[in-house]
Amino acid sequence: MATDLPKSLKKLAREAVESLLDESLPTPDLEPLHEWFEENRWDQIVMSVRGPYAYLDTIADDLFNDDSIREHSDSDDLEITDEMRVSFARGFIDSRLDQSEDSVHAVELKVPSLPVAYLDCVVIGQGQGGWSLEWGTIYKTVQELLEAYSDALVGGSASVSDEKILALWHANEKR
Repeated sequence: MATDLPKSLKKLAREAVESLLDESLPTPDLEPLHEWFEENRWDQIVMSVRGPYAYLDTIADDLFNDDSIREHSDSDDLEITDEMRVSFARGFIDSRLDQSEDSVHAVELKVPSLPVAYLDCVVIGQGQGGWSLEWGTIYKTVQELLEAYSDALVGGSASVSDEKILALWHANEKR
């Protein structure tokens, strides 16, 4: 979706994209762009490339333990394997993300004669309070933006290795 910025923001947008291309240039204060998108291009924010968002540690704290598997299997003497732990965790992660009201968005910023860039925006659902936005910085690609969320899940359980799931699981078991 093309970004038709007002004249007052075109210089700032150009400086922001140029700072991506030349690392010696500082990233300018993006707040005026963020505010303009919130006020004038809400649809562009919510329709941008996005993925459900949650912190893996928070999800793991809730149910990554053997008692959860036993509770969901209705068997107290079930021998639990790492394969069962990973399968249970992936199902729980995907379910939690499917229900998430929070999402990460890559808001496209186009500047004439420069490559497309993406503004980082997290939309946080607040129930009846509506939505709040948390803005990050600017990225060259959507993939680069999503990789910046290494401490969170964006998308589904496929982005988490079995090893990471088991490490969190075993850490919870020790508590």
